[in-house]
Amino acid sequence: MFARAFLTGAIGLALGLWLSALALSNGGLFDSADLGPWRVAVHAGSLDADPYVRASLERSGALPLAVGEGLELVARADDDGRALDPRCVYRVGPHAPAARYWTLSLVDDDGLPIENPAGRYGFRSSELMRAENGDFAIVVSATASPGDWLPIGAPRPFALALRLYDSPLAATAGDIEKAAAPHIRRIACS
Repeated sequence: MFARAFLTGAIGLALGLWLSALALSNGGLFDSADLGPWRVAVHAGSLDADPYVRASLERSGALPLAVGEGLELVARADDDGRALDPRCVYRVGPHAPAARYWTLSLVDDDGLPIENPAGRYGFRSSELMRAENGDFAIVVSATASPGDWLPIGAPRPFALALRLYDSPLAATAGDIEKAAAPHIRRIACS
């Protein structure tokens, strides 16, 4: 009888810990909005953040943008829902949600920049080459590309982080239209 109770308790504890780790590993599955491949933690920088978002932030050590400062969108997949693959070439663009300033970075699972031989870790909205209508195209690949190129670096999983600063959307992150987010299109794979 005691062995059965102990085994049931141990299985329950292990399952609970595993499910908690799973919930925290994806950076707030419960209080987020999806904009195509982009995910934004709606209340990450506010006092209204749910316990899972808070625990995920504490676990990662990340410091989220406050509601009045802006917000961060993270993509781990392309427009077709395929996981971002370091062996592939992607085109990101042609527009971004309204913000005074934004950055696009290539990051690892912990949100840290990935080392690469070119020493380029991201782009700022102020330094992009743009078409006459304001559209842009950033190529994300392991091999050099003409124009705005963001190198992948090491062949390991990565994500794209789009940080919007001084955005009118910061207070209403859940209301951003899907069409406002940049597309992530897979061009080719090796």
